[in-house]
Amino acid sequence: MVGIGPNLSGQEHFGYTEPFRRFVQRESFEPQANAIPNDAPSWLPGDDYYTNFHLGDPYVKVDQGFARLPGAGYEAIHPELKGVDPEDYPDMNKLAILADVAPYSREYNTFRQKVGAEVHGNTEAEIEYEKILNRVKQSRESIIRMKDRHFTAPVDEISGTVADVSPGGVTLNEYPGRRFQFSSVGTSAADMSAAILGEKNDMTRSLHPVAHKNLARPRRQPRRHPSPHPVAEPATGLPLATVSHFGTA
Repeated sequence: MVGIGPNLSGQEHFGYTEPFRRFVQRESFEPQANAIPNDAPSWLPGDDYYTNFHLGDPYVKVDQGFARLPGAGYEAIHPELKGVDPEDYPDMNKLAILADVAPYSREYNTFRQKVGAEVHGNTEAEIEYEKILNRVKQSRESIIRMKDRHFTAPVDEISGTVADVSPGGVTLNEYPGRRFQFSSVGTSAADMSAAILGEKNDMTRSLHPVAHKNLARPRRQPRRHPSPHPVAEPATGLPLATVSHFGTA
């Protein structure tokens, strides 16, 4: 017996503790901690970006963050910044860091425009600026978009007349005995709606409309009610006039 009272046999330890177990759930074994604000420079993205570099340990939020984010590791790779406060890094270095760890952030676009105006007329700085932009471009283009890249090997394209279609694939009249399986099928909501409407609409099933059907509903004849003051119908085909009786004095 499992319920409010204890088990009568005394062999099962369920009963009074059941309501407590329902309300107090077992805690997971995952480490739980409240991220606290850190002293990251203000020009790094915050809670408005995918990665908030202002809470918790920012160096574990990106791969090899010790060398890519401002700090001692980054200064070891760039000795010219040794001893410089990350808040006071040159704008070119800020842009390079943002382009590496946050290329889609608002801060990156801000420094991209700012540095672009600063390097105007400085050939060496313009070259470095273009290198940073090219790295961002290559990073964005390296993202695999399934709608653009379906296959990683050459594909043979064939055409034929569909003989049969089933969940297992398609058979063509020109290739008897072979069944071509679907690699992937995608249908948008708009296409599905159009298909359903097309099935219910004779005009969209063919380029040649089917015979017109009389879809107009027959007009109901007005119901004649006996009037206390009959009106004589004229002999001609003219419509009847509406007559109202107000009585006499």
